[in-house]
Order: sequence, then structure tokens, then C-alpha cells
Amino acid sequence: MDDQLFKVSKEKCDLQSSCKVHLHEITNFKWDKAYFFSSNNYYSNQDIKKITGIFFDLQKYKTVKNQEYKTFAMFIYHGKLVKYGFFDPYLEPDYLDSPSKNQYFDMLFFVDLRSSIFQDKGHFGTVIKFKKNFQIAYYELTPTNDLLYISFFAHGSYYKGYTTEALALCSNLNQVHLR
Repeated sequence: MDDQLFKVSKEKCDLQSSCKVHLHEITNFKWDKAYFFSSNNYYSNQDIKKITGIFFDLQKYKTVKNQEYKTFAMFIYHGKLVKYGFFDPYLEPDYLDSPSKNQYFDMLFFVDLRSSIFQDKGHFGTVIKFKKNFQIAYYELTPTNDLLYISFFAHGSYYKGYTTEALALCSNLNQVHLR
């Protein structure tokens, strides 16, 4: 799923380093609620059901290929799960677990306005309207409130190769539940 979201986001942004995209425009299926859960928070099966109304055996997936380090996404249509996926968080190329792909799509679960990605006019700095730092527990989006800010970042080196990351961030605080 992250490959498809990356590809369509890149097309919508038309070579810009940062742009605004509606999530329903970059998905190729119908949904009326979408949830993105941070890889940094622990969610039990009961937490997922309480938040989404749908039982999902998340714990089953956490034992496979280090799923606990991935962003979890659920798309729901008329109360039924229509699509789910795990997004690989980008890992810096200098780490032992260097990236296995050349492109990534992921959601940003924190806003630190002191960070260069929020001050750099080439990235989120041109679109961010937030005044405070905050951490996001999870996203809850609907097709009428699904505008995301997306910035593209190239990571790596000439010797190890480059990876491009499409990093998506909420455009308003009605899309998120804060920690």
C-alpha cells in the first residue's frame, strides 16, 4: 500500500518538494474512515476495536518481521474493513538495517517546530500553520477532512544509494488524536 500512496503522491505533487494532497485522491478504493497508528505507541487488539469499532488481530502481525516498528493503517467503508497495511518507517542508511526499498510513504506522528523540516521553506515550512509542538497518538480521517501535507526527502549517500521518503502530516488538528 505504501508504494501506491508514494507513487500517486509523487504524481500529484508534480516534482515539488512539498504539497497538499487529499488522501481519498491517492487511494484507489472507497473508504469513509481511515486510521493511521504510530509505530511508537503500543496498541492492543482492544484499543484498535475501541478506536475503530472493528476487531483486528494486530498482535498476530506484531510477531512477523518486526511489525511493531511499522505504522499501521486501516481503511473502513460502511463499518467494514476494506484495506489495511503496514508501512515501513524509513531507517537511516547509516544504520545496520539500511533501507530495502528506494521509496517510502509514511505518516509523521510528531511536530517539533524547532526541527529543520518545519523551518525549511522547501519542505513543511511553507505549509505548516501550527504554533506548538505536539505528538500524535493516531490519525482519524474522512474523505471530507483528509487534506494532508506531504514533503519528499532524499536520504543516503552516493556510495550507499539514495532513498526517497514521502512524509505525510495532518493539515489540521481535527484529523488527529493527541498523546
